[in-house]
Amino acid sequence: MTAFAFTVMAVQLVVLTALYLLGRRHVRGGDGPEPMPETCPRLAVIVPVTGDHPGMREAVASLLDQDYPDFTAVFVTASADDPAAALVAGVAGADPRVLMVVAGPATRCGQKNHNILAGIRAAATAELFVFCDSSHVADRHFFTNLAAPIIRGDAPMTSGFHKIVPGDGKTATIGMANTCMALHLLQPIRAITQPWGGAMAISRQAFDRFGLVELWGRNIVDDFSMGPHLHRFGVAAWPVAAACLETPMAGVPLSHWDDWLTRQLLYLKFCIPPGWLVSILAVFVLSAPPVFAALLLLGWCFGWTSPLVGWGTLVYVADFLGLGLAYRGLCPRPIGILPWLRGYVATFLMLAWCFGRTFVTGSMSWRGITYKVGWGGVVKEIRRG
Repeated sequence: MTAFAFTVMAVQLVVLTALYLLGRRHVRGGDGPEPMPETCPRLAVIVPVTGDHPGMREAVASLLDQDYPDFTAVFVTASADDPAAALVAGVAGADPRVLMVVAGPATRCGQKNHNILAGIRAAATAELFVFCDSSHVADRHFFTNLAAPIIRGDAPMTSGFHKIVPGDGKTATIGMANTCMALHLLQPIRAITQPWGGAMAISRQAFDRFGLVELWGRNIVDDFSMGPHLHRFGVAAWPVAAACLETPMAGVPLSHWDDWLTRQLLYLKFCIPPGWLVSILAVFVLSAPPVFAALLLLGWCFGWTSPLVGWGTLVYVADFLGLGLAYRGLCPRPIGILPWLRGYVATFLMLAWCFGRTFVTGSMSWRGITYKVGWGGVVKEIRRG
């Protein structure tokens, strides 16, 4: 059993080291911003919005302060009385580039998908679509960064990502920053690159050719459904390192981190079931070693294991925490060593807990709506309230 534990611990260290080495350049911005294309086709950014949350005004304002010369910003709510409608109106004022759309309640798909499709119908003249969440702050080059590879003909679709900017050292805040960073580090690995719905772009021609209206019109989510669907056409999202949003966060409760990570893993289970099954091994390799190390150190303290085992475990702990400090260097805001390492260690335990939760549910709850979901992420039933 001890040999098995040390084997798993060694594999975890190799995986974490490889992830850092393969993704760090991408997370740090790659080659920098994309050059402005010589021609800039008309672009529409589709932004589903709901509620009135801290930081949302800054995020909406950043999407209107872009250097791309010809764009329309389409903000979509489910209902006319959603507080987000007044928020957007207050930020946009009389900006002629802004269009507000009311999508109504979804009946066959996730509400976000329903809102996006309503936004697309409203963007009748756009040749490029950018899809963006309303909770992240963009720099002025964001649209250009996503659109330039498509305009050049490098790819029909691009994807950016986001960095969580921790505003404090709370365990859940740092844990969410670590979780997001791990996903960000995976983006440049082309064999597994998946589009991220909070920052992606596609040409209208490709959108129509790949049948995304039909796909999204019956699915629980946009990006997790799009990835495997596009792979059937031999298409993968082109990762754009410079198209990186910032997500300020502070005071995050453990329950919020728990619910958010469980949702991400449920999307994987519903939309990419083989990937979810493979992830059982991946989650074990990542999450079991800290538990093994704690048990081995406890056994050493009580004389149940040999000194060699104890010292070997300490070497693992030092390497594990050392990698945590390396990841800390990728955080966009300096965080104290102890708060960072506390959140870093907690990330592996939370991953195991949230993944375990995915075994016992076949539904997804989000913003007061519960979706019963079938194979491939197809929505079977929608319950409100």
